[in-house]
Amino acid sequence: MYAYMRTTLVLEDQLFRSAKREAGKKGTTLSEVVNRALRKHFLAKSPDDSGKVTFSMPVFGEPSAIHQSPQQLAQLRDEGR
Repeated sequence: MYAYMRTTLVLEDQLFRSAKREAGKKGTTLSEVVNRALRKHFLAKSPDDSGKVTFSMPVFGEPSAIHQSPQQLAQLRDEGR
């Protein structure tokens, strides 16, 4: 079940006309054309997307491998480091 939110969009004239024309051809609404386009954009997976989420953090200075236990991390957190 979908939840709907009414909103106002400012569209470029040419995009509006194209979307309105597409809605007329398909016998649907402008809202459905816009929703379908947004769904396609946000839910599409790129060919190189393996589904993995990558995380990167900037490192300042010389990177080194530091392995700390959860207790050591908690201590550093409590000390405000």
